[in-house]
Amino acid sequence: MRQLIRLAAAAALLLLLAVPALAQGQLIIRDPGGRLDRNAVERAARPLLNRGAAVAVYVVEEGGPDDFTERLVDDGLQRSDGAFRTNAIAIYVALNQRYSEISYGDDWNAALEVNDNAEYIRTTALNPGLSAGDFTRGVTTALGAIEESIKNPPQPGGGINDPTPIVVGLGGLAALGAGGYALARQRRAAKARATAQQRLKDAREGAGALITALGQRFNAAAEKAKYDRVSYPPAEVERLSQLQRAASDRFAAAQLRFKETAEQLERREKPTNEQLLQAAAAYDEVAAEAKAVGEDLAVVERLRAELDQQARQAREEVERAKKA
Repeated sequence: MRQLIRLAAAAALLLLLAVPALAQGQLIIRDPGGRLDRNAVERAARPLLNRGAAVAVYVVEEGGPDDFTERLVDDGLQRSDGAFRTNAIAIYVALNQRYSEISYGDDWNAALEVNDNAEYIRTTALNPGLSAGDFTRGVTTALGAIEESIKNPPQPGGGINDPTPIVVGLGGLAALGAGGYALARQRRAAKARATAQQRLKDAREGAGALITALGQRFNAAAEKAKYDRVSYPPAEVERLSQLQRAASDRFAAAQLRFKETAEQLERREKPTNEQLLQAAAAYDEVAAEAKAVGEDLAVVERLRAELDQQARQAREEVERAKKA
């Protein structure tokens, strides 16, 4: 019993030690120009990391909303359909474009969505340091303000200050003025929607083209099957019939899945990006099944071609025997 108690105590201690490690988040710093004090940024991000946040800081020479999106996707913080990782917090600065943005996942809505608090932090905490050329101060102050907002979330309807536009300081950055954040979010949302719609269009057209081509091949196979009984031995006729029937059944199932996917999408008045992508994935599955059916049908076509070749050879041997 005493040994069991000791083992339980040891396991509990290991669990206590493991919990902080499991709670640790992820920090990504992309600063090709070396303008940030990485140690200072890491210290400022530490409270957020302890909360399990995935924090990303980008300070680049050239960029804008599209570049920001690409970097988020590359670093696994956003999907190509626009879905943002729920625990992510990202600060982005493009120097030559004088552009800044703060984006975040749903986990932080209470702190950053309410009263458009992320925009308030961008204009009052991030941009002042940027305009003075002190990029580290801008980023660390913004991270600190985000942490404070998580600890003490803003009250709905409380409002935020509307600071005057930032003036360019020596070697500094004039970031986007009021409304830039909202505009960037709108652009990214529009791009995500367009991406999802294009993804659906490509998947639907790809699956549809395969279904159409297969239909033509099955029509040709059905015409040839009419002459099987007068062309091949009974055993081969039965073999061809079974193979073609199995392929036909799989094709019918693929056609039904294609139709059901279209009908499910039509029943939604305004499908979300996620629903569009789910439909695209369903069309991809139809396309994969259609390719598999095509391979099954190719077996039938090859077998019929082999039997035709054997029949020709048999006829040629008979002709040679007659001439001999």
